[in-house]
Amino acid sequence: MARKEQGRIPKRILRGKPPRGEFTLGGHTYRLETILKFDFFAVTCRYRGPGGRAVCLKHYHTEPWLGWPLEWAGRLMADREVRHYRLLQDLENVPRLLGRVGKSAFAHSWVDGNDLLDQKDRLPDDFFDRLEALIRVVHAHGMAYVDMNKPDNVLVGSDGRPVLIDFQISWAPAASWGPVGRLKRRLLAMFQEADLYHVRKLKRLYRPDLMTPEERARSKERPWFLNLHRLIGAPLRDLRRKFLEWVGAR
Repeated sequence: MARKEQGRIPKRILRGKPPRGEFTLGGHTYRLETILKFDFFAVTCRYRGPGGRAVCLKHYHTEPWLGWPLEWAGRLMADREVRHYRLLQDLENVPRLLGRVGKSAFAHSWVDGNDLLDQKDRLPDDFFDRLEALIRVVHAHGMAYVDMNKPDNVLVGSDGRPVLIDFQISWAPAASWGPVGRLKRRLLAMFQEADLYHVRKLKRLYRPDLMTPEERARSKERPWFLNLHRLIGAPLRDLRRKFLEWVGAR
């Protein structure tokens, strides 16, 4: 997950218990080493097992908030993300799913490297070509990644290859027919278009020297539905950030 050793942890935790000190999977015990990310929905940590083997555990919170029971939400989000990992287990650029842990957690293999936010070295010339190819293979599995706008979801492996993590909000709709099926296919195509737009945008941010003027211009052509999302979503995002600052969680 995120490679920053100090983790990405808010000043004040609004929901969720501290991560478990250890867990058992496949007859082996893994002990907590580092908290990587702690937010309202889940906590993600690195654990060490036999022979120093590193694994990543993501535990969705099931605790209530302000009196609202949210155990069902934690289980549902864990089920969804596990399903997405299982759909992509034939891809070497996606971590191996190791198994479920309890009601709302799962473990996957550890990938050495840095995410784009923490990457200090110059990215390989073919990195974004390989990332785009990876995204297109994900699409061929009937899925949209959806979260490509976050650089910390893209890892740069120790061998320079791109690796995708965090399929929390990815979308792989079940087959349907009639108007519902047509709507799902249309939405999936839109989300997939957004994935490719964000790959071009990341390339412009990190390796603009590899882009022709035409490619740079195209990387700025935001799909209409993303413009609509920005119009509606940006004020809501700013409101959320102000709330988090007010309660001391940022």
